[in-house]
Amino acid sequence: SQFADKQIVKLQEAPDRIPEGETPQAVTAACWDDLVDVARPGDRIVITGILRAQPIRTNPRQRTCKAIHRTFIDVLHIRKVAAGRLVIEDARAAEGSEWFTPFDEAGADDEGLRAKRTECAKAIADRPDVYEALATALAPSIWELDDVKKGILLQLFAGTSAQLSADESGGARLRGDINVLLVGDPGTSKSQILQYVHKVAPRGVYTSGKGSSAVGLTAYVTKDTETGSFVLESGALVLSDRGVCCIDEFDKMSDSARSVLHEAMEQQTVSIAKAGIICTLNARTSILASANPRESRYNPSLSVIDNIDLPPTLLSRFDLIYLLLDKPAERTDRLLARHLVGLYANRQPVGTPGASEPADLAAA
Repeated sequence: SQFADKQIVKLQEAPDRIPEGETPQAVTAACWDDLVDVARPGDRIVITGILRAQPIRTNPRQRTCKAIHRTFIDVLHIRKVAAGRLVIEDARAAEGSEWFTPFDEAGADDEGLRAKRTECAKAIADRPDVYEALATALAPSIWELDDVKKGILLQLFAGTSAQLSADESGGARLRGDINVLLVGDPGTSKSQILQYVHKVAPRGVYTSGKGSSAVGLTAYVTKDTETGSFVLESGALVLSDRGVCCIDEFDKMSDSARSVLHEAMEQQTVSIAKAGIICTLNARTSILASANPRESRYNPSLSVIDNIDLPPTLLSRFDLIYLLLDKPAERTDRLLARHLVGLYANRQPVGTPGASEPADLAAA
């Protein structure tokens, strides 16, 4: 007998490629030998393989088969799609490192691109205004909100996770991921910021608070189609491992779904005890959440805590909390309107370097 490593991968359509009015389709793929563990949950990949059909027996003891066959893809090659997204895997890292990947899929001219990117990164790092320049380049279509962009920039770069020694501190682990909460009035670009971060982040899931459940965030138990045994399917927090989990409408999330975030935000793990399966999954993710105040709009007569209306145990786990207020002012409203019209008219928005401010706005 000859044994080989095998991995079953469930491939689902990307959200930006789903046809209008349809649900995302899924296909099963079989990976063998060196292709095992190349694709990890949450990655965007392109698979090259052979579509095979497998007959289904009506009874395991009989040779009668159904007219409908089970289809799967026999994988020959896996390529990770990284166009416009940050990449965290590196084929040149040490094999024991968690960033190591067995295949370097950057292209044939990787050496020249790597040298150019290294020079560009060093040139940006030598600039005295590197922090402001990177914050300005983050979501340029969103007007102002400079402080919010700086905080999200820190979240994307993240900190350094520290594993303390077992002799001195009992082996405690300090998280380096930053959790950010955006609370503000409707129409202050909260959802647009979340969508932009979801597109840029190397791995992550975008979900809404009303459509999320506790099981969908952590993991759920299902039956394996081949063996018939119970297996775990990862949820949004586990799929966002080493990435950013964007949660919109955070205030409308149910209490049961919100309670599972306590362990994931502080310990960065998800503990499961279901159907005889007891395990702890990694959820080393940064959470970017947006919420509306209690009365949908910020009430100045109430305190900040009363306006946010979130449990103190959950609020204390957010490292950065931003209040986005829509204050009525003629000058700022005109600047915002001109910026939005400039985006549609393919003109340089007001406030960018080199743009001239109209005379009526300057005199306002």
